[in-house]
Amino acid sequence: MTSKIITDSGANSFEPVIGGVTHENVPLTVVVNGQPWSDDQQLDLANFQQALKNTKTATSSACPSVGAWLQSFAGADEVYVLTITSALSGSYNSAVQAADLYMVDHPEVQIHVFDTKSAGPQIRLLASQLATLINQQYAFDEVVELMNQQIQQTDLLFVLEELDNLANNGRVSPAVAKLTHFLNLRIYGTASDEGTFEMLGKLRGGKQTAQKIVKVMEKQGYIGGRALIDHVDCREKADRLAAAISEHYPNAIISIVACGALCSYYAENGGLMIGFEK
Repeated sequence: MTSKIITDSGANSFEPVIGGVTHENVPLTVVVNGQPWSDDQQLDLANFQQALKNTKTATSSACPSVGAWLQSFAGADEVYVLTITSALSGSYNSAVQAADLYMVDHPEVQIHVFDTKSAGPQIRLLASQLATLINQQYAFDEVVELMNQQIQQTDLLFVLEELDNLANNGRVSPAVAKLTHFLNLRIYGTASDEGTFEMLGKLRGGKQTAQKIVKVMEKQGYIGGRALIDHVDCREKADRLAAAISEHYPNAIISIVACGALCSYYAENGGLMIGFEK
């Protein structure tokens, strides 16, 4: 029995294997100044982020096509798909359509598409937990049931300096975006139960910012488990947060990676996304 984990690029995960299980990334596309940027391993991240900073025109994103999802399913008997929240992208619906079509022609294959109601590092945590269940040889239906529980036992926190793209896409109020920029505030929020951006509060910059973020994580249920930090061109800020987490929880397992195109698009310059176990 061959298993495969598939994520869209909202997970910021491009490794061919996760926990010993075959993994495939299906990229979304971000359009800046009319130029499409495919969110895959070939992405020139520095040039993409610079294009985002410099653009004066409306930007947009596009989910993977049904055809792209169909191609990703090949070569496995059991397929588990983790998509970025359906509240932010059509990726989930596209994957579901593809799964239905694929199983008509391949009735022996089992496919389940999870709407993670999240993005970035939380999806990678879920993918890691999924690989563990597969390696423990749980039955397909048991894996699906346990993963639905795991989605509730992990969380995501955003810490954002810029909100222009979220405002342009109707995720936050344009007035809030302008006020945040004017007052040099950092907005922190989470993914709601519906998978929408839920603003929790505001922070001012300063040396104590990382400590304050740890307290917000604790309020959301963090007790020292794994924490994955994704950043948009602000590695030093991510390192400070990792140090603050380690100060409170010396045994915490922490990793830091740069956001790909899609998460850079929404988190914007200076943004952090923190996925963690509860």
